[in-house]
Amino acid sequence: MKVDLHLHTTASDGEWSPDALLQHAAQEGFTLLAITDHDSVGGIRAAQETGRRLGVTVIPGVELSCGAEKEIHILGYGFDPKDAGLRDFCDERYAQRETRAAEMVRRLCEGGMRISYDRVRELARGVVARPHVARALVEAGYANSVADAFERLIGNGRPYYVARPEVKVAEAVRVLKNAGGIAVLAHPMELKMGETALISLVQEWKAQGLAGIEVYHPSAQNNHAAFLLRLARAEGMLVTGGSDFHGEGVRKNRVGEGLERWAGVESDVDALLSRIHMTR
Repeated sequence: MKVDLHLHTTASDGEWSPDALLQHAAQEGFTLLAITDHDSVGGIRAAQETGRRLGVTVIPGVELSCGAEKEIHILGYGFDPKDAGLRDFCDERYAQRETRAAEMVRRLCEGGMRISYDRVRELARGVVARPHVARALVEAGYANSVADAFERLIGNGRPYYVARPEVKVAEAVRVLKNAGGIAVLAHPMELKMGETALISLVQEWKAQGLAGIEVYHPSAQNNHAAFLLRLARAEGMLVTGGSDFHGEGVRKNRVGEGLERWAGVESDVDALLSRIHMTR
């Protein structure tokens, strides 16, 4: 069983269209995917249409942005993509992303880097995000790669970083629940905190409705995945996994990367599908 529950398309900051991503995944033998674009449900319908043609099940998914200085991402699964509350939430995040990206470009220009916000929007094609600013910097010769742009210029704590407005995890969980979906903590190890602090936060968010943990992700090495799995089992939470694939220009990884370690994939996926009332 080949599964990837964390994928991005041109509906947010991915490089591949939903159709291209589904065709590639089908050729690689994947049978179950979730398109989880940042604060966008715009790629789901096209992905599902292609999936039906190719025999690949596509779960409605999204990755909602929370936190402020420390970014926290919440994956949503199994919701109604037409839900007005979820769409309003995504529209508000979209407007905030545009404002944030425009301010970042303004500061970069003041710093002598002549890039255009119009070009950033052209590169985005969907939801504007920092990787699009990074790509504009690479294109203009101010950075060697997207990773280099983040590391030196626009990453958290770097000279041209702009903080995002704070969004509580409880709000994202509530929006997903009201849309008929469930909430899963994305890539916990990217929060870069100790195990005790992470356990405390997961327990707090579980009380607010968080249903699962993304145990298998490129950021979770074997010892991290083992810790996250123990935590999920101890708290009676769902276990998910995903490559966080964006395309090689953003993250140099492949669809399904790291998920070979997911020994309990069939039972974990069945538990997820049962919770969101789907079958495979």
